[in-house]
Amino acid sequence: MFAFQQLDLLGTINSSILTGVTSLQESVDRVYNFSSIYTTVIYSEDLIRDELADCIQQLLRFLSQLGLDTSSIAVQRALEHDAHKFVSDAVWWDRSDVAERLIVNSIPSRPQHFTYHDDFYHLHGTRSFVQYLLDTRRCVTQGIFAQMQWETLSNRTLTDQPNTCASKPFDCAFSDIYSFEDREQFYQLVNDQQVFQSNSSKCAFAIPSIFDQVRRRYSQNETCRTIIFTMITNCYDPLPEVSGTVHSSFCFVALTDRKTLTAYRNISSNIRWDLIELGVNAAPFSVEAKAVETVRMLGHRLFPLARWIIWLDGKARMIDIEQALLQAKAPVLGAHHPDYSRISASEVDATIPHLQNRAHILTTRLNQSIRDIHMQQQQYKREGFYTRSDALGLRMYDIAVFLYRNHHPCAYRYLSAWHNEINYYSFRGQISVYYAAVRMNLTDYLEFLPEKFFHVGAHRTVC
Repeated sequence: MFAFQQLDLLGTINSSILTGVTSLQESVDRVYNFSSIYTTVIYSEDLIRDELADCIQQLLRFLSQLGLDTSSIAVQRALEHDAHKFVSDAVWWDRSDVAERLIVNSIPSRPQHFTYHDDFYHLHGTRSFVQYLLDTRRCVTQGIFAQMQWETLSNRTLTDQPNTCASKPFDCAFSDIYSFEDREQFYQLVNDQQVFQSNSSKCAFAIPSIFDQVRRRYSQNETCRTIIFTMITNCYDPLPEVSGTVHSSFCFVALTDRKTLTAYRNISSNIRWDLIELGVNAAPFSVEAKAVETVRMLGHRLFPLARWIIWLDGKARMIDIEQALLQAKAPVLGAHHPDYSRISASEVDATIPHLQNRAHILTTRLNQSIRDIHMQQQQYKREGFYTRSDALGLRMYDIAVFLYRNHHPCAYRYLSAWHNEINYYSFRGQISVYYAAVRMNLTDYLEFLPEKFFHVGAHRTVC
């Protein structure tokens, strides 16, 4: 988190020191590295509130004490994108009541009735709760603040060979990943002398896109505690089915193109989904299917105030969300692939024929997709990913159903790094679903969703 969540006191500074602030994190970087003449004690938990509006007010007071002009566009933009990280649910790992429970060994028992309150106590997978908190702090230290659009440098070009960005310029710009070094930046370790990572993490949305409207629509929505969302274009599938208790805190969001939106409305006028039209052609990436693969793991960026985020393909059905979340034992859950023999190393052999069958004829785009897969496979072999994945016994997900608890720093880093893999290499998410978790030693926080809670069928067009 920011330095004042790690330390408990800060020096107030002259406003002339702080000019051109681009993020809340940068402002605190400068405070942390500046020796002031006098100090003011500020307890970090005084800045934390349950509601976003209250958090913003506390942060404004704090930034005013630093001498910042809180009416400036720079500060307002920083608050817009970072303030949600100060709501109490987002700092559960650093709350005094958690520390007290840890000291007296009194982790609360699992509630019998569905609640979002303090469910993080029960999401440590196979790790001990102590290790869980240590891992969480490590993930925070490594960086959980995403690069904002105004931090993106213009006119960047690819330095790798072959120049894959020449054929997919939007893809590279969207994540600001133009080289192997850019991709590796996410995994760079913080110097032991640093209290926290001061560099922003590359995690999509580096340039304006059709997806920005989704975040603007939900960035201050505190009613939708569980987001069930999908993206369906070109009439590829009907809307996903959900059965069981639907709480008022459950919100259904479907991203579509115009043709698909029209088809849904012709089928039924009584749709509980918030249908968001992304345009006539909702395919800004080099491959149409990449839009779906991209937003699947970016729910934490699209819906920053949600507690749980549930992705469903159109062919998927979720059964009894309430019980699925109540029984969750890890912050990331997914459906088990129906072929229990599938592993990361075998996914390439299954993926290429699938792409060829869908393309029907050889095209330049298909050839590029296959080259991306082979390049990714070679890199993963060099790094020993497949060997490590097999040693851990990791069986393949069917990512048609994928759930994750928002505000978990390690889940945030895992999802962000997974996205970077599909934007640098192949857009097929199942090829890289385990890579970031294995590399960052987070696989204990990924578990399978019990089969009683989901069903995955076949694709069915609606046009």
